[in-house]
Amino acid sequence: MLNKIETKSHATRDILIVLGTILISKSLYYESYGGSFLLIGFFFLLAFIIIPNIKNLKVDRIILLYSLGLLSLILMNLEPSYKQWLILLIRMLIAIMIIHLISFERFSNAFIKIMLALSVISWIALAMIYFNVQSPLPAFTSEHYIEDVQGRILRNFIFFGVDEGLIKYNILRVSGLWWEPGAFQIFVNLAFAFSLINNTISKKKYMIFLITILATLSTTGVIVFGLLSIIFFKKYFKLNNPVLYLIPFFIIFLGIIFIAPEIYGKLTSLSFMSRYHDMLISINMFADNFFLGYGYGTQVEKAIPYGLELLGSELYYMMPPAGTDGITMFIAQVGILGFIFMVPFLIPKYFNHLNLGVRFLISISLFLMFNTQNFTQMLIFVVLTYYGLIGNKKIISQIKE
Repeated sequence: MLNKIETKSHATRDILIVLGTILISKSLYYESYGGSFLLIGFFFLLAFIIIPNIKNLKVDRIILLYSLGLLSLILMNLEPSYKQWLILLIRMLIAIMIIHLISFERFSNAFIKIMLALSVISWIALAMIYFNVQSPLPAFTSEHYIEDVQGRILRNFIFFGVDEGLIKYNILRVSGLWWEPGAFQIFVNLAFAFSLINNTISKKKYMIFLITILATLSTTGVIVFGLLSIIFFKKYFKLNNPVLYLIPFFIIFLGIIFIAPEIYGKLTSLSFMSRYHDMLISINMFADNFFLGYGYGTQVEKAIPYGLELLGSELYYMMPPAGTDGITMFIAQVGILGFIFMVPFLIPKYFNHLNLGVRFLISISLFLMFNTQNFTQMLIFVVLTYYGLIGNKKIISQIKE
């Protein structure tokens, strides 16, 4: 009986820690209610959990070397303001505590459960938009731009937000607890990927993830979901010919063209071109600052003026870059060594048990998700990178259960 109570207690703790990781990764709660203050609060909460066992805590050597190396690299590229460096340090310390408290398997399983629940609940947003339902709660706010006006206002329904712009133009899209559908799809597709990695995917889970991705009408979300679906279809329909692996991807994508032509139209839209320009600017800035980069955390100060000169004022203001290319922008900011620090995220140890083709599809999916939304400076990115360094290694045994 005692073991059952302890197991339930740890499962509850896992859910709370993973939920905290999700919410602090630039959710509407993070943006509306404190930002970095919530990050610091989460740090002290985890410290409170881990302090009783602090004597038994031994930071994994590879984690320590990676962290010191990255912090040193960024210091060489840092501008006079050290705020971003300090925030990164706090994120790293939080991630270190998380990977010592929860194995990747437990973290990912809790992540899947949370995102399945948030996905189903997010469907209610479609009705809220269609019927223009007001919320009695204070609105969420976001710093992200919309229609050339800084900031977004989203109606607060606790488990999801609804952008006033979507209601104004009667656009039926879900964005969960993030400022836009493109950010929400990252977490839905991550949950799908984790289900494939852990071999816990089922047809029911697949349909929930599929419906949610379709409801986001996110171009990147659909493409990534199509790539990951190749793995799912191979498992359930025994597709042994490599050429046939493309069938589920094209079925989903072609279906979207007819069911939701808005997504197909976005391939040539300002949104798509804006992301293309983000990557183009970063690649050119990397070429000009090959060794040390152009400076960590200086996207606004340096990349925007550079982009204006590179693209010309007419093209720049017609399709303005938004700084969404997280991975290529990070490498451009810190230089050639940035590639090394991206390896454990894009080629993580926690999927080493899978075959090469499956690992390739997941790696491409991770790149697409995190290079169309700037989440490289978010907690979820650091946590997944650290898990990528250690895999499912049970360093949790160093903490008393």
